Amino acid sequence: MKRKSIEFLCKSSDGSITYTTDGSFIYAETEKGKARLDIFSGHYYKLRSVNGVPILEIDGLRMHLVKDFKTPLDYSKEVVKQTRLNTQDTVLDTCTGLGYTAIEASLHARKVVSCEISDAVLTLAKWNPWSEKLFNNPKIEIIQGNIFEKINEMRDSSFDAVIHDPPRFSTAGELYSLEFYLELLRVLKPGGTLFHYVGSVGKSKGRDIQGEVSKRLAEAGFGAFVLNKKLQGIFCRK
Repeated sequence: MKRKSIEFLCKSSDGSITYTTDGSFIYAETEKGKARLDIFSGHYYKLRSVNGVPILEIDGLRMHLVKDFKTPLDYSKEVVKQTRLNTQDTVLDTCTGLGYTAIEASLHARKVVSCEISDAVLTLAKWNPWSEKLFNNPKIEIIQGNIFEKINEMRDSSFDAVIHDPPRFSTAGELYSLEFYLELLRVLKPGGTLFHYVGSVGKSKGRDIQGEVSKRLAEAGFGAFVLNKKLQGIFCRK
């Protein structure tokens, strides 16, 4: 069997780690040896390069929207741009992942609170050189735990914007529920913006997930809906 060629990706900011890829996996090489950046912890998590930038895969499913974007960094830039943040805003990023959206939001807002349920995801993020600013930026606060539960501890009207980019409906249905949307409404300030990534899956299987989400958001009390097809999500306001 022909071995896959190894391509150089980058070095860590201090030069102590060299990152390479064979197209399927990303490797980190230090003085102590070489590690493949994947973890099995209940589910299978791994980093994979798309145009030179790592994305997260869980059980073989991509956790990033790369269609119509050169890299996942460009997706995060577009989400934050369309959310129209200002330098005094406080933002809730409900699902950290590799932190690309939280990092981008921190460039435009006063503070970003980001929540991640998985130890494995945070471990891979700490190895990912593109996630470095997630952990050394005083404007970003990381909360580890289930946002479905952690949001109950957050104060009313404490965020100017919420960026909600959850896993697909089939694996995290509670994050698409009326109960959770009521909590998102509660923690948003009046006039605050919600971006909800929904994805394009659903209609081909006889379900209109975007329509269902919009209906529940309206029932919760959100309005001024705008569907962004490129971002595969919905913008709305409290």
